[in-house]
Amino acid sequence: MEQRELEVVLRMSRGKEAARRIRREGKIPAVLYGRKTQTFHLAVRPEELKKILTSGAKENTLIGLKVSGPGSDKVGSPVVMLKDLQVHPLDRSYLHADFYAVAMDEKIEVDIPVRLVGKAEGVKVGGIQQQTMREIRVRCLPTEIPEFLEVDVSALKIGDSLHVRDLAPPEKFDLVTDKNFTLASVVPPISEAKYEELMATPEAEREIAQPERIGEKKEEPEVAEPGKAGKEPREAKEAKAGKEPREAKEGKEAKEPKEKEPKK
Repeated sequence: MEQRELEVVLRMSRGKEAARRIRREGKIPAVLYGRKTQTFHLAVRPEELKKILTSGAKENTLIGLKVSGPGSDKVGSPVVMLKDLQVHPLDRSYLHADFYAVAMDEKIEVDIPVRLVGKAEGVKVGGIQQQTMREIRVRCLPTEIPEFLEVDVSALKIGDSLHVRDLAPPEKFDLVTDKNFTLASVVPPISEAKYEELMATPEAEREIAQPERIGEKKEEPEVAEPGKAGKEPREAKEAKAGKEPREAKEGKEAKEPKEKEPKK
C-alpha cells in the first residue's frame, strides 16, 4: 500500500484554550498514540490532511509523520493510520484528528470495503440482489492492507445466500469477521415480510401473484346495457305485487271450465 507524508508540529500545551489558539493559527489539534508508543499531542494543517484523504486514499492509508518543534526527536518518524476524525456538522471543516502508530512488522485488524462482482443467476430471472455487509474485518501486516475485497456472486440463485465461510481463504490476510455473517443474497421480487410469510405457508396453500403482461387483455365483468340495468323479470314484479304469474293464472283457468248457462 502506498504511504503518504504529513507534516505535523509537536505541541506541549493542552486544554480548550490551547486548542482555540491552535485553530486561530489555522491548524487543528491532533493526538498520536499506539500500543508501543506514548501519547503525543500534535498540531496539523487541515488542508494538508484533506489533500491526503481526498486524493483517492482511504482511511486505512499509511501516513508517515514528519514531526517538528521542540522535543520532536522523542517522537521520531512514526508511521500511522487515521483512527478518528471529528468534522464540523455544518461546514464539514476538520476539528480534531487521532493518529494510531503501527508497527510495520506486526499484524493489525482493519475494516475493508466489500465489492460484489458478477451478475447473479437469480437477478437474471427477476430476483433482487441484496448486499448485507459493506465492510469486512481482516488481520494483516500494515504494508499488505487490501484496498477492497472482491466477492463473486454470479452463482447465486433466488433464495441463495453467500456467507463469510463461503469465501476462499485469502493468501495475505486473515478474515476476522464471524464466518456465519451473510455478505449477499438474492431474494424474490417481493418484500422480505411477504417472502417470510410465503415460506412459512404450506406449499399446497401458497399463492404466488403472477406478473401482469403488457398487452394482455384482461377479462372484464359483464355490464348491463343502458336502460336495462335493474330491470326485473315480469314474474318477479307480479310476485312482489301479490298477483299470480300470468302463466299460473292461465293454467288455472284452463283447468276450471266455465259453467254453461241453462238453455231457455
